[in-house]
Amino acid sequence: MVIGSAALSVCTYAGSSTSTMNVSVSVGYSCSMDSSPMAFGAYDGFVANASTALEATATVVSTCTSGAAALITMNAGASAGSGSADAPVRRMTAGAGKYLVYKVYSDVARGTVWGNTSPTGVALTGTGVSQTLTAYGSVLAAQPAAQGVYSDQLGVTITY
Repeated sequence: MVIGSAALSVCTYAGSSTSTMNVSVSVGYSCSMDSSPMAFGAYDGFVANASTALEATATVVSTCTSGAAALITMNAGASAGSGSADAPVRRMTAGAGKYLVYKVYSDVARGTVWGNTSPTGVALTGTGVSQTLTAYGSVLAAQPAAQGVYSDQLGVTITY
């Protein structure tokens, strides 16, 4: 009886029609970025670092839409000395009048200062996956710094 009633309730169709549904989306250029800390460790301007700079690295990781042209720049920091945006005088501070000069470079040879302008920033083209850049830091040798814990904060900006 169940099989018989199921056969009677089957719906039949008399015809069909087809339509096309258009589907679209707009994707604009977009980027995100993050950076790791640059920790130099202990500095001794009179012995260990009397003639050798203290070096460290950090990473800047960016992810941009495929094909997006981007520029990553770094400002002069919170305790900057006087200088240009192309090669900013960056300083860490341990309080009033206590400074250690350092530089951040975009190349492993530490020859190109990573600055806050188009010529000194690092250009990249988005690939849709994260790209890691290395920032190479150097605390200049033979600085007669007073005892203390020195720090600074750099603004890292991605423009696309």
